[in-house]
Amino acid sequence: MSEFDVTSRTDIAKITLNSAPDRPGIGAQIFGALWSYDINVELVSSAPAPEGRADVTLVVGKTQLNPAILKLKKIKEELDAKDLTVDQGVAIVTVSHPKLSKTPGIAAKVFSLLSQANINVEAISSSTTTIACVIREKEEQKALATLRKGLEEKD
Repeated sequence: MSEFDVTSRTDIAKITLNSAPDRPGIGAQIFGALWSYDINVELVSSAPAPEGRADVTLVVGKTQLNPAILKLKKIKEELDAKDLTVDQGVAIVTVSHPKLSKTPGIAAKVFSLLSQANINVEAISSSTTTIACVIREKEEQKALATLRKGLEEKD
């Protein structure tokens, strides 16, 4: 499986809008506000929260962190979200392949390898060609080595 490209980035930060209303239009409101400031969201992940709410996690470049925080603080108030948390100690590890979606078991293998290395995945985003995992920045090199070695091995 050596045709998989495993890369990482540490020049990013994770921002979570905790307990935002889970209803149509929230994504448009959040992304529209960030777009108006030319802030690029590199990864988004959402998870249900109690009482019809959701935690929305966004990853942005550290160079765009301060304007993103300012804009999201306003959005937090408008949406009556419970909290806004910022974490700069994260990395993104990405596994890419042009036919990822047509290769059964790759996600299972990626998460199994990270689990065996005792690396917790804090947020996940995927597409037909990539699986991106937000992890602790201090685990970045271990994750890269683990995934590169593990994805080369034949089952």
